Amino acid sequence: MILSYWCVCLVFLGVLSVPCSAQRADVPGSPRRTPYRIDLAQYNEVLLPRVRTLIEAAQLADDQYVPYFELLPEYRDRLSGNFLIDGFARARDAARCLTCMSSSYLFLSFYNETIVNGRGNTERVWTIAKRICRLLGFKQYLCDGIVNLNGEVIDYVLRNRTPFPEPDDICQIFMQEQDCVRDGRSITEAALYRSVDITPPAEVRTGIFTPPELGGSCSRDDLPPRQASGKPLTIVHLTDVHYDPEYLVGVNADCNAEACCRTLPDLPPATATTAAGYWGDYRDCDTPWHGVVDVMEHIRKQHPKIDAIYFTGDIVHHFTWNTSIETNEVAMRQVFDLMKRTFPGVPLYPVLGNHESHPANLYAPHNVEESYRTNYLYDFIAEQWADWLPIRDVRETLSEGGYYTVRTPYGVRIIGLNNNPCFVHNFWLFYSLDYFMPQLQWLHDTLLQAERDNERVHILAHVPSYDDSCFIGWTREYRKIVERFAHIIAGQFNGHSHVDEFNLYYSRDDPSRAVSVAWNGGSTTTYTKLNPNYKVFQFDPVTFAPLEQETWMYNLTEANLTPDRRPSWYRLYTFKSYYQLPDLSVDSLQRLVQQFAHSEQQLQRYWQAKQKYSDPLLQEGCTGTCLRNALCAIVRTEHDDERACELLYERAAQFNTTTGQ
Repeated sequence: MILSYWCVCLVFLGVLSVPCSAQRADVPGSPRRTPYRIDLAQYNEVLLPRVRTLIEAAQLADDQYVPYFELLPEYRDRLSGNFLIDGFARARDAARCLTCMSSSYLFLSFYNETIVNGRGNTERVWTIAKRICRLLGFKQYLCDGIVNLNGEVIDYVLRNRTPFPEPDDICQIFMQEQDCVRDGRSITEAALYRSVDITPPAEVRTGIFTPPELGGSCSRDDLPPRQASGKPLTIVHLTDVHYDPEYLVGVNADCNAEACCRTLPDLPPATATTAAGYWGDYRDCDTPWHGVVDVMEHIRKQHPKIDAIYFTGDIVHHFTWNTSIETNEVAMRQVFDLMKRTFPGVPLYPVLGNHESHPANLYAPHNVEESYRTNYLYDFIAEQWADWLPIRDVRETLSEGGYYTVRTPYGVRIIGLNNNPCFVHNFWLFYSLDYFMPQLQWLHDTLLQAERDNERVHILAHVPSYDDSCFIGWTREYRKIVERFAHIIAGQFNGHSHVDEFNLYYSRDDPSRAVSVAWNGGSTTTYTKLNPNYKVFQFDPVTFAPLEQETWMYNLTEANLTPDRRPSWYRLYTFKSYYQLPDLSVDSLQRLVQQFAHSEQQLQRYWQAKQKYSDPLLQEGCTGTCLRNALCAIVRTEHDDERACELLYERAAQFNTTTGQ
């Protein structure tokens, strides 16, 4: 998670987020209403020789590492105030975009000098990368770790990508959410990618579902008649454990790095206010082992009759500069074994998170050299998941890309995706923009067969496809698939965002018509500023549509006051009661978001629940643009498509005008 006041900065194609020094208060000469314009080419031309002096120095003291703009007195005032970048009119945050473009320009310039032009000194490249990283304000141990772990992959991408990337190519992917795109050159162009071959509905079938193009409703509300049935199915949605084996209670949790709450180099002693809590910490901290055990044991005791568990990924911690295949596997095995002991005989359907790979976020194409592929992880999960999945039936797709499909004992078909290749911090996207397309075609083909077999489907994935951090090449094609098969997709379930949210998928041709819904499980980790949670769904045993959703959590502040006692878990809310809904159908949820557009008070209640009533986030609050962004996130089906949100607010304004409100 990257907080809104942080700049995403690239180091040799980037991976880290740091406080952006260019975002400072206005100074005389740079009033907010008259933004400076920055010529990127001129800026980089001035920056390169200044940075070269530091990069090529034999040895540098820590205090010689300063933000870029501090090296350029002629730009200092302009970059401290309000500015625009010529040629980047769409950029939502000029400071972040400038940092990304300049970091990429610097590294690629030095890389070309050193490797492409024949000197071939790879070690010099990594020294340069580490020094650029330090110039951005990162600690040395973090820079060393990130460069050492990711350097070989970056080098492979640069040596084998044709054509050689420009800074634009990097930033428009890595900073997709900020639209850091040069005018007239955008990754949103559909022509850049292959497309999924969508099979149109065939002749009317005699089954229980009618395709929308033949008179049915393109919505999961188009259900077969409810048969006389037994009790609803109870399924727990568990996600984003982020277990930290080195979590140290009482250590300084205010470490000013990407992740905290373990022993780190040069970490000052803790004080009463900075000491890491026993059950976790609201700062950038993951979960201690006793916290992982507690949530599992609580679920077992509180919900003794669950029919299944959906686990949507991310066991491994956020210390992305300090991982290995071995330590990742130890952590995953430890958590999987705990699940098997705690829930014997309970079906569990898992998917991979972006942190499970080593290095983090990297899921490689199959056409790269074998040593770079992700096969080691797919082999590992085949071994670990054999207690839950029919491995003989799913091994082919698990080995191919970490995805699978099974029909459950209770009747619904599960499709477990590995959509982590769409995460914009996956460097392999710089190598190929659409290497994940075979998995999406497989998804389409699997849904097509399910349609023919009159099956209902639940789709599990880690990264929400509607999130701006999922690359548009995936989200656009996935959206087409969801709309085509919405009448048999009874539910979608994601993780990754750590917050309690849902998303409505809208028709591509009609932004007023929602067709499907995706639910997010939140997280059991507190990273960052959040309370731990899990969800419990009740499903119709015939249609497999959700009947109710409960969010369970505990307040971290209260739990840490009594470290000798287990946290007091409680049901935060039930969805229908909290939002006064008759059901959880797409139609009801669409009416709910319409109410949000009319009432900031109701939208505020949604935002509070989304943040899991976290003490620090409630203290920060959310109004105005923040609330609008929260609503737009619900109805944004793919990056850069704001039509549904704009329509909601247009209709709300028309209603207020008509009624005189």
